[in-house]
Amino acid sequence: MAARTSSRTAVLLLTLAAALFVVARADAQATPPQGGPQVTPPPAGDSPPAGTNPENVQATQDARQHFRAGMEHYQARRFREAIQAFSLAAELVPSADLWFNIARSHEQLNEPALAAEYYQRYLRDRVDPPDREQIQGQIVALQERAEAERASRRTRPTTGTLRVEASVAGSEVRVDDRPVGRAPIALPLSLSPGRHKVSVVRDGYIPFRSEVQIEAGVPTSAYADQVRATEYRAIRGARIWTWIVGGLGVASLGTSIGFGVVASGRQSDGDLDGARRGATISDIFLGSAIVLAVGAALLYFVEGRAVGTERVSDGQPAAAPTATAPTASVPRPTAF
Repeated sequence: MAARTSSRTAVLLLTLAAALFVVARADAQATPPQGGPQVTPPPAGDSPPAGTNPENVQATQDARQHFRAGMEHYQARRFREAIQAFSLAAELVPSADLWFNIARSHEQLNEPALAAEYYQRYLRDRVDPPDREQIQGQIVALQERAEAERASRRTRPTTGTLRVEASVAGSEVRVDDRPVGRAPIALPLSLSPGRHKVSVVRDGYIPFRSEVQIEAGVPTSAYADQVRATEYRAIRGARIWTWIVGGLGVASLGTSIGFGVVASGRQSDGDLDGARRGATISDIFLGSAIVLAVGAALLYFVEGRAVGTERVSDGQPAAAPTATAPTASVPRPTAF
């Protein structure tokens, strides 16, 4: 009987303490501030009623410390740290005021969806809040703002465009060393944001090379001012001695053939001595023809070597590559 009476007494004391706490909070926060967090911490628990569980007292003290830390972070505009501290306090002692403070912190961080969620928790757990209509209107505005941001992210461009023009039609255009067509290119190129290499190449012209910065949703243009490259050709020496020695070689070959024919005819007539003399002379001229032919071949390469160069076309100094981007910027989402 004594144990049962003591247990009933403890329950009554806990109920009385909770009722006093609710009344005190309702009096202190009859009109919660709308410009900042709620300032009422969880009960201190410094003098718990007899029979109160010590673990509950410790949880209340820890929640109060987290609450004070959250208030300090909020006043210092460290809203992310404030959310963490208020959340730790709410895990120990859930409170509608803590949901309100977390909602305010998310609102300061421009997180309307989370702010609306915690304002809804505040209205759910607060008994007859005097600012219900105001908070409900704020929730609607935050939800509309969150939806507008989601729609903006869905329609926000993820690529930029590049228009390449060249002073010489038909020049090959390359982006990041990949051929994309020949100038003029009718449609702008769609590229991912970042830096890209642009080159315009045409035979007889100095290659155009540049880099452009592409931003999502921003049109960019590059103009290649091409100039002719200076061309040269080799000047080769005149082959005078080549043709002289070559002509003597041909004459020697002809003479060798002539004496060979004469020697063959004398052999047919039975004049063997004459045939031998004719054959010997034919062999001598044939050997001379071979030596002269080799000499003409050597002279062909010696006299035909390059002895200088001459300019074929005049090139102008290359203009500095230009790549310009309009001053337009990516449109930002508008909150309603």
